Amino acid sequence: MLAIRTSRLFDGERFSEGSATVLVDGGRIVALEDGVPDLPEGTDIRQVADGTVLPGLIDTHVHLVGDSGFGALDKVAGYTDQELDAVTTEALRRQLAAGVTTVRDLGDRRFNAVARRDRQRADEFPEEPTIVASGPPITSVGGHCHYMGGEVADRAALARMVDERVDRGVDIVKVMASGGMTTPGTDVMLTQFSTDDLHFLVDRSHAAGLAVTAHAHGLPAVLQAIEVGVDGIEHCSCLTDKGVELRDDTLDALVRSGIIVGGALLSPPVQAMEKAPQAIKDMMKRMGATPAQIRDMRLQMIGRMHAAGVRFVTGQDSGINPFMGHGKLAAAAAFFVEAGASSAQALTASTSLAATACGVADRKGLLRRGYDADILVVDGDLRAGISTLADVRSVVKGGREVVGVLG
Repeated sequence: MLAIRTSRLFDGERFSEGSATVLVDGGRIVALEDGVPDLPEGTDIRQVADGTVLPGLIDTHVHLVGDSGFGALDKVAGYTDQELDAVTTEALRRQLAAGVTTVRDLGDRRFNAVARRDRQRADEFPEEPTIVASGPPITSVGGHCHYMGGEVADRAALARMVDERVDRGVDIVKVMASGGMTTPGTDVMLTQFSTDDLHFLVDRSHAAGLAVTAHAHGLPAVLQAIEVGVDGIEHCSCLTDKGVELRDDTLDALVRSGIIVGGALLSPPVQAMEKAPQAIKDMMKRMGATPAQIRDMRLQMIGRMHAAGVRFVTGQDSGINPFMGHGKLAAAAAFFVEAGASSAQALTASTSLAATACGVADRKGLLRRGYDADILVVDGDLRAGISTLADVRSVVKGGREVVGVLG
Protein backbone atom coordinates (compact mmCIF):
# COMPACT_ATOMS: atom_id res chain seq x y z
CA MET A 1 0.00 0.00 0.00
CA LEU A 2 1.13 3.55 -0.80
CA ALA A 3 0.27 6.51 1.42
CA ILE A 4 0.71 10.09 0.21
CA ARG A 5 0.61 12.60 3.04
CA THR A 6 0.30 16.29 2.32
CA SER A 7 -0.75 19.56 3.88
CA ARG A 8 -2.09 20.83 0.53
CA LEU A 9 -4.64 18.84 -1.44
CA PHE A 10 -7.24 19.52 -4.12
CA ASP A 11 -9.60 16.55 -4.46
CA GLY A 12 -11.05 17.46 -7.86
CA GLU A 13 -13.75 19.74 -6.45
CA ARG A 14 -12.29 21.65 -3.51
CA PHE A 15 -9.16 22.25 -1.48
CA SER A 16 -8.67 20.45 1.80
CA GLU A 17 -8.83 22.50 4.97
CA GLY A 18 -5.76 20.85 6.47
CA SER A 19 -3.45 17.89 6.10
CA ALA A 20 -4.70 14.78 4.31
CA THR A 21 -3.59 11.28 3.42
CA VAL A 22 -4.30 9.47 0.13
CA LEU A 23 -4.11 5.68 0.37
CA VAL A 24 -3.45 3.69 -2.82
CA ASP A 25 -3.53 -0.05 -3.38
CA GLY A 26 -3.94 -2.20 -6.46
CA GLY A 27 -4.07 0.77 -8.81
CA ARG A 28 -7.03 2.35 -7.00
CA ILE A 29 -7.53 4.93 -4.30
CA VAL A 30 -8.71 2.99 -1.26
CA ALA A 31 -9.17 5.97 1.06
CA LEU A 32 -8.80 9.71 1.42
CA GLU A 33 -8.52 10.61 5.08
CA ASP A 34 -8.05 13.83 6.97
CA GLY A 35 -4.85 14.33 8.93
CA VAL A 36 -2.21 11.65 9.50
CA PRO A 37 -4.03 8.42 10.40
CA ASP A 38 -2.26 5.32 11.69
CA LEU A 39 -1.30 3.04 8.82
CA PRO A 40 -0.71 -0.71 8.49
CA GLU A 41 2.82 -1.96 8.95
CA GLY A 42 4.72 -2.04 5.67
CA THR A 43 2.86 0.91 4.12
CA ASP A 44 5.10 2.94 1.79
CA ILE A 45 4.64 6.42 3.24
CA ARG A 46 5.55 9.46 1.14
CA GLN A 47 5.40 12.94 2.59
CA VAL A 48 4.77 15.78 0.14
CA ALA A 49 6.31 18.97 1.47
CA ASP A 50 5.87 22.38 -0.18
CA GLY A 51 3.65 20.97 -2.91
CA THR A 52 0.03 20.27 -3.80
CA VAL A 53 -1.54 16.86 -4.44
CA LEU A 54 -4.44 16.65 -6.91
CA PRO A 55 -6.01 14.25 -9.42
CA GLY A 56 -4.19 13.68 -12.68
CA LEU A 57 -5.16 16.30 -15.24
CA ILE A 58 -7.54 15.52 -18.11
CA ASP A 59 -7.05 17.18 -21.50
CA THR A 60 -10.48 17.04 -23.13
CA HIS A 61 -9.43 18.11 -26.62
CA VAL A 62 -6.32 16.61 -28.18
CA HIS A 63 -5.17 15.46 -31.58
CA LEU A 64 -2.66 12.70 -30.96
CA VAL A 65 -1.84 12.73 -34.69
CA GLY A 66 -0.55 16.31 -34.34
CA ASP A 67 3.17 16.74 -33.72
CA SER A 68 2.80 20.16 -32.01
CA GLY A 69 4.60 21.91 -34.85
CA PHE A 70 3.34 24.62 -37.18
CA GLY A 71 0.96 23.11 -39.72
CA ALA A 72 0.73 19.91 -37.68
CA LEU A 73 -2.62 18.82 -39.10
CA ASP A 74 -1.49 19.51 -42.66
CA LYS A 75 0.96 16.61 -42.34
CA VAL A 76 -1.54 14.04 -41.13
CA ALA A 77 -2.84 12.82 -44.48
CA GLY A 78 0.69 11.94 -45.60
CA TYR A 79 1.67 9.88 -42.56
CA THR A 80 2.14 6.14 -42.78
CA ASP A 81 0.66 3.99 -40.03
CA GLN A 82 4.10 3.74 -38.47
CA GLU A 83 4.52 7.52 -38.51
CA LEU A 84 1.08 8.00 -36.97
CA ASP A 85 2.04 5.59 -34.21
CA ALA A 86 5.32 7.40 -33.56
CA VAL A 87 3.66 10.83 -33.39
CA THR A 88 1.01 9.43 -31.06
CA THR A 89 3.63 7.91 -28.76
CA GLU A 90 5.47 11.21 -28.45
CA ALA A 91 2.24 13.12 -27.87
CA LEU A 92 1.27 10.83 -25.02
CA ARG A 93 4.76 11.08 -23.52
CA ARG A 94 4.55 14.88 -23.46
CA GLN A 95 1.10 14.82 -21.93
CA LEU A 96 2.12 12.46 -19.13
CA ALA A 97 5.22 14.51 -18.32
CA ALA A 98 2.90 17.49 -17.81
CA GLY A 99 0.68 15.64 -15.35
CA VAL A 100 -2.06 14.71 -17.83
CA THR A 101 -3.25 11.16 -17.11
CA THR A 102 -6.30 11.09 -19.42
CA VAL A 103 -6.75 12.56 -22.90
CA ARG A 104 -9.82 12.82 -25.12
CA ASP A 105 -8.83 12.58 -28.77
CA LEU A 106 -11.31 14.52 -30.90
CA GLY A 107 -9.93 13.87 -34.35
CA ASP A 108 -7.62 11.14 -35.59
CA ARG A 109 -6.96 9.51 -38.96
CA ARG A 110 -7.96 5.96 -39.83
CA PHE A 111 -9.14 5.42 -36.24
CA ASN A 112 -5.54 5.23 -35.04
CA ALA A 113 -6.35 6.76 -31.63
CA VAL A 114 -9.21 4.29 -31.18
CA ALA A 115 -6.83 1.44 -32.01
CA ARG A 116 -4.27 2.79 -29.52
CA ARG A 117 -7.02 3.00 -26.89
CA ASP A 118 -7.90 -0.63 -27.53
CA ARG A 119 -4.26 -1.65 -27.14
CA GLN A 120 -4.17 0.24 -23.85
CA ARG A 121 -7.21 -1.71 -22.68
CA ALA A 122 -5.25 -4.87 -23.47
CA ASP A 123 -2.55 -3.58 -21.05
CA GLU A 124 0.04 -2.92 -23.77
CA PHE A 125 0.74 0.64 -22.57
CA PRO A 126 0.04 0.79 -18.80
CA GLU A 127 2.08 3.95 -18.26
CA GLU A 128 0.41 6.11 -20.93
CA PRO A 129 -2.39 8.60 -20.36
CA THR A 130 -5.74 6.84 -20.74
CA ILE A 131 -7.25 7.56 -24.16
CA VAL A 132 -10.90 8.46 -24.75
CA ALA A 133 -11.45 8.66 -28.51
CA SER A 134 -13.92 9.81 -31.15
CA GLY A 135 -12.22 8.58 -34.31
CA PRO A 136 -12.15 10.88 -37.37
CA PRO A 137 -14.49 13.85 -36.97
CA ILE A 138 -17.62 13.76 -39.11
CA THR A 139 -17.48 16.60 -41.62
CA SER A 140 -18.96 17.73 -44.92
CA VAL A 141 -17.37 16.97 -48.29
CA GLY A 142 -14.21 19.04 -48.40
CA GLY A 143 -15.09 20.30 -44.93
CA HIS A 144 -12.89 21.01 -41.94
CA CYS A 145 -10.40 18.14 -41.41
CA HIS A 146 -11.87 16.16 -44.31
CA TYR A 147 -8.48 14.47 -44.80
CA MET A 148 -8.98 12.54 -41.56
CA GLY A 149 -11.58 10.38 -43.30
CA GLY A 150 -14.94 11.52 -41.94
CA GLU A 151 -16.53 13.14 -45.02
CA VAL A 152 -20.24 12.66 -45.62
CA ALA A 153 -22.32 13.80 -48.60
CA ASP A 154 -25.89 12.99 -47.55
CA ARG A 155 -28.19 11.63 -44.84
CA ALA A 156 -27.40 8.00 -45.69
CA ALA A 157 -23.68 8.67 -45.32
CA LEU A 158 -24.31 10.34 -41.97
CA ALA A 159 -26.09 7.22 -40.77
CA ARG A 160 -23.22 5.01 -41.94
CA MET A 161 -20.67 7.22 -40.20
CA VAL A 162 -22.49 7.10 -36.88
CA ASP A 163 -23.04 3.35 -37.19
CA GLU A 164 -19.37 2.76 -37.96
CA ARG A 165 -18.42 4.60 -34.79
CA VAL A 166 -20.87 2.56 -32.79
CA ASP A 167 -19.39 -0.63 -34.25
CA ARG A 168 -15.86 0.50 -33.41
CA GLY A 169 -16.86 1.39 -29.87
CA VAL A 170 -15.83 5.05 -29.91
CA ASP A 171 -16.36 6.98 -26.69
CA ILE A 172 -17.92 10.10 -28.24
CA VAL A 173 -18.92 11.43 -31.66
CA LYS A 174 -17.19 14.57 -32.92
CA VAL A 175 -18.85 16.63 -35.66
CA MET A 176 -17.59 19.71 -37.45
CA ALA A 177 -20.56 22.08 -37.27
CA SER A 178 -18.58 24.97 -38.75
CA GLY A 179 -15.59 25.37 -41.00
CA GLY A 180 -12.13 25.52 -39.46
CA MET A 181 -9.20 27.86 -39.42
CA THR A 182 -6.67 25.26 -40.56
CA THR A 183 -8.53 23.77 -43.54
CA PRO A 184 -8.36 25.86 -46.74
CA GLY A 185 -11.67 26.26 -48.50
CA THR A 186 -13.79 26.14 -45.37
CA ASP A 187 -15.34 29.13 -43.61
CA VAL A 188 -15.44 29.36 -39.83
CA MET A 189 -18.41 31.74 -40.09
CA LEU A 190 -20.62 29.20 -41.86
CA THR A 191 -22.32 25.95 -40.90
CA GLN A 192 -21.34 22.70 -42.62
CA PHE A 193 -24.61 20.80 -42.17
CA SER A 194 -28.29 21.65 -42.29
CA THR A 195 -29.99 21.81 -38.92
CA ASP A 196 -32.11 18.79 -39.85
CA ASP A 197 -29.03 16.70 -40.72
CA LEU A 198 -27.20 17.74 -37.55
CA HIS A 199 -30.29 16.88 -35.52
CA PHE A 200 -30.36 13.47 -37.22
CA LEU A 201 -26.71 12.86 -36.30
CA VAL A 202 -27.28 13.83 -32.65
CA ASP A 203 -30.43 11.72 -32.32
CA ARG A 204 -28.82 8.65 -33.91
CA SER A 205 -25.73 8.99 -31.71
CA HIS A 206 -27.78 9.45 -28.55
CA ALA A 207 -29.92 6.44 -29.42
CA ALA A 208 -26.72 4.40 -29.49
CA GLY A 209 -25.61 5.79 -26.12
CA LEU A 210 -22.96 8.13 -27.53
CA ALA A 211 -22.54 11.78 -26.60
CA VAL A 212 -21.83 14.34 -29.32
CA THR A 213 -19.47 17.29 -29.22
CA ALA A 214 -19.49 19.88 -32.00
CA HIS A 215 -16.68 22.02 -33.35
CA ALA A 216 -18.27 25.45 -33.72
CA HIS A 217 -16.46 28.72 -34.32
CA GLY A 218 -19.03 30.83 -36.15
CA LEU A 219 -22.12 32.10 -34.34
CA PRO A 220 -24.54 30.28 -36.72
CA ALA A 221 -22.90 26.95 -35.86
CA VAL A 222 -23.02 27.69 -32.12
CA LEU A 223 -26.73 28.49 -32.35
CA GLN A 224 -27.32 25.36 -34.42
CA ALA A 225 -25.43 23.17 -31.95
CA ILE A 226 -27.52 24.45 -29.05
CA GLU A 227 -30.74 23.89 -31.01
CA VAL A 228 -30.02 20.26 -31.89
CA GLY A 229 -28.97 19.32 -28.35
CA VAL A 230 -25.30 18.45 -28.54
CA ASP A 231 -23.54 17.51 -25.31
CA GLY A 232 -20.45 19.64 -25.87
CA ILE A 233 -19.25 22.54 -27.98
CA GLU A 234 -15.59 22.92 -28.85
CA HIS A 235 -14.37 26.53 -29.17
CA CYS A 236 -17.83 28.17 -29.06
CA SER A 237 -16.19 31.29 -30.47
CA CYS A 238 -19.43 33.02 -31.58
CA LEU A 239 -17.58 34.69 -34.45
CA THR A 240 -19.16 37.02 -36.98
CA ASP A 241 -17.68 39.32 -39.60
CA LYS A 242 -18.01 42.11 -37.04
CA GLY A 243 -16.26 40.22 -34.28
CA VAL A 244 -17.57 38.19 -31.35
CA GLU A 245 -21.34 38.36 -30.93
CA LEU A 246 -22.91 36.79 -27.85
CA ARG A 247 -26.40 38.09 -27.15
CA ASP A 248 -28.01 37.63 -23.75
CA ASP A 249 -30.62 35.22 -25.12
CA THR A 250 -27.89 33.05 -26.69
CA LEU A 251 -25.96 33.02 -23.43
CA ASP A 252 -29.10 32.13 -21.48
CA ALA A 253 -29.83 29.25 -23.86
CA LEU A 254 -26.29 27.95 -23.51
CA VAL A 255 -26.50 28.01 -19.72
CA ARG A 256 -29.91 26.31 -19.68
CA SER A 257 -28.69 23.57 -22.02
CA GLY A 258 -25.96 22.45 -19.65
CA ILE A 259 -23.65 22.01 -22.64
CA ILE A 260 -19.98 21.70 -21.64
CA VAL A 261 -17.78 24.13 -23.54
CA GLY A 262 -14.16 23.29 -24.24
CA GLY A 263 -11.42 23.29 -26.80
CA ALA A 264 -8.74 25.93 -26.79
CA LEU A 265 -9.29 28.23 -23.83
CA LEU A 266 -6.49 30.24 -25.35
CA SER A 267 -5.77 32.79 -28.03
CA PRO A 268 -2.71 32.81 -30.33
CA PRO A 269 0.18 34.84 -28.92
CA VAL A 270 1.09 37.84 -31.01
CA GLN A 271 4.46 36.37 -31.99
CA ALA A 272 2.80 33.23 -33.38
CA MET A 273 0.66 35.07 -35.90
CA GLU A 274 3.48 35.36 -38.45
CA LYS A 275 3.21 31.59 -39.02
CA ALA A 276 -0.55 31.34 -38.59
CA PRO A 277 -2.60 29.70 -41.38
CA GLN A 278 -3.76 32.18 -44.01
CA ALA A 279 -7.39 31.54 -43.02
CA ILE A 280 -6.72 32.94 -39.55
CA LYS A 281 -5.06 36.04 -41.01
CA ASP A 282 -7.99 36.48 -43.41
CA MET A 283 -10.49 36.13 -40.58
CA MET A 284 -8.71 38.78 -38.52
CA LYS A 285 -8.69 41.08 -41.53
CA ARG A 286 -12.44 40.56 -41.99
CA MET A 287 -12.96 41.40 -38.34
CA GLY A 288 -10.53 44.33 -38.41
CA ALA A 289 -8.82 43.04 -35.28
CA THR A 290 -5.21 42.68 -34.17
CA PRO A 291 -3.89 39.57 -32.35
CA ALA A 292 -3.96 41.51 -29.07
CA GLN A 293 -7.57 42.54 -29.67
CA ILE A 294 -8.54 38.94 -30.51
CA ARG A 295 -7.03 37.82 -27.22
CA ASP A 296 -8.93 40.49 -25.30
CA MET A 297 -12.19 39.52 -27.04
CA ARG A 298 -11.63 35.88 -26.10
CA LEU A 299 -10.88 36.71 -22.47
CA GLN A 300 -13.90 38.96 -22.15
CA MET A 301 -16.26 36.44 -23.74
CA ILE A 302 -15.05 33.52 -21.64
CA GLY A 303 -15.27 35.69 -18.53
CA ARG A 304 -18.83 36.69 -19.35
CA MET A 305 -19.87 33.12 -20.13
CA HIS A 306 -18.25 31.78 -16.98
CA ALA A 307 -19.90 34.43 -14.81
CA ALA A 308 -23.28 33.48 -16.31
CA GLY A 309 -22.83 29.80 -15.43
CA VAL A 310 -21.53 28.16 -18.60
CA ARG A 311 -19.63 24.99 -17.77
CA PHE A 312 -16.06 25.07 -19.13
CA VAL A 313 -13.37 22.44 -19.44
CA THR A 314 -9.81 23.41 -20.23
CA GLY A 315 -8.96 21.11 -23.14
CA GLN A 316 -6.85 23.11 -25.53
CA ASP A 317 -6.86 21.47 -29.01
CA SER A 318 -3.47 20.02 -28.14
CA GLY A 319 -1.02 19.09 -30.86
CA ILE A 320 -2.02 21.46 -33.65
CA ASN A 321 0.78 24.04 -33.24
CA PRO A 322 3.61 24.96 -30.84
CA PHE A 323 1.66 27.23 -28.48
CA MET A 324 -1.10 24.63 -28.24
CA GLY A 325 1.30 21.71 -28.07
CA HIS A 326 0.85 18.49 -26.18
CA GLY A 327 1.56 18.89 -22.49
CA LYS A 328 0.51 22.52 -22.14
CA LEU A 329 -2.83 22.15 -20.40
CA ALA A 330 -1.57 24.31 -17.53
CA ALA A 331 -1.54 27.29 -19.92
CA ALA A 332 -5.23 26.77 -20.69
CA ALA A 333 -6.04 26.64 -16.97
CA ALA A 334 -4.09 29.87 -16.44
CA PHE A 335 -6.00 31.54 -19.28
CA PHE A 336 -9.27 30.51 -17.64
CA VAL A 337 -8.15 32.12 -14.39
CA GLU A 338 -7.16 35.27 -16.28
CA ALA A 339 -10.70 35.31 -17.68
CA GLY A 340 -12.17 35.34 -14.18
CA ALA A 341 -12.23 31.79 -12.84
CA SER A 342 -10.80 30.97 -9.43
CA SER A 343 -7.92 28.51 -9.07
CA ALA A 344 -10.35 25.91 -7.74
CA GLN A 345 -12.71 26.42 -10.69
CA ALA A 346 -9.87 26.10 -13.19
CA LEU A 347 -8.64 22.93 -11.49
CA THR A 348 -12.17 21.48 -11.47
CA ALA A 349 -12.38 22.24 -15.19
CA SER A 350 -9.16 20.26 -15.63
CA THR A 351 -10.13 17.28 -13.43
CA SER A 352 -13.62 16.31 -12.26
CA LEU A 353 -15.67 18.30 -14.79
CA ALA A 354 -13.28 17.20 -17.52
CA ALA A 355 -13.94 13.61 -16.45
CA THR A 356 -17.67 14.25 -16.85
CA ALA A 357 -17.10 15.57 -20.38
CA CYS A 358 -15.08 12.47 -21.21
CA GLY A 359 -17.63 10.05 -19.79
CA VAL A 360 -15.24 8.71 -17.13
CA ALA A 361 -16.55 10.56 -14.07
CA ASP A 362 -17.21 7.28 -12.28
CA ARG A 363 -13.49 6.50 -12.04
CA LYS A 364 -11.37 9.54 -12.85
CA GLY A 365 -11.05 13.22 -11.98
CA LEU A 366 -11.43 12.88 -8.20
CA LEU A 367 -9.33 11.71 -5.28
CA ARG A 368 -12.02 9.40 -3.99
CA ARG A 369 -12.27 5.82 -2.78
CA GLY A 370 -12.60 3.38 -5.66
CA TYR A 371 -11.28 5.79 -8.27
CA ASP A 372 -8.23 5.14 -10.44
CA ALA A 373 -5.04 6.15 -8.64
CA ASP A 374 -4.09 8.83 -11.18
CA ILE A 375 -2.43 11.46 -9.02
CA LEU A 376 -0.40 14.59 -9.69
CA VAL A 377 1.98 16.39 -7.35
CA VAL A 378 3.10 19.91 -8.26
CA ASP A 379 5.36 22.36 -6.48
CA GLY A 380 3.91 25.22 -4.52
CA ASP A 381 0.46 26.07 -3.22
CA LEU A 382 -2.22 25.97 -5.95
CA ARG A 383 -4.69 27.59 -3.62
CA ALA A 384 -2.54 30.73 -3.79
CA GLY A 385 -2.41 30.70 -7.59
CA ILE A 386 -2.52 28.49 -10.66
CA SER A 387 1.00 29.30 -11.87
CA THR A 388 2.71 26.25 -10.33
CA LEU A 389 0.40 23.78 -12.10
CA ALA A 390 3.11 23.44 -14.73
CA ASP A 391 5.77 22.66 -12.10
CA VAL A 392 5.26 18.89 -12.06
CA ARG A 393 7.04 17.01 -9.30
CA SER A 394 5.50 13.57 -9.64
CA VAL A 395 2.85 11.70 -11.63
CA VAL A 396 1.21 8.50 -10.41
CA LYS A 397 -0.70 6.55 -13.08
CA GLY A 398 -2.79 3.59 -11.99
CA GLY A 399 -1.00 3.51 -8.65
CA ARG A 400 2.52 3.52 -10.14
CA GLU A 401 4.82 6.51 -10.10
CA VAL A 402 5.72 7.14 -13.73
CA VAL A 403 7.19 10.64 -13.59
CA GLY A 404 9.41 12.28 -10.97
CA VAL A 405 9.93 11.38 -7.34
CA LEU A 406 7.28 11.43 -4.64
CA GLY A 407 8.14 13.05 -1.34
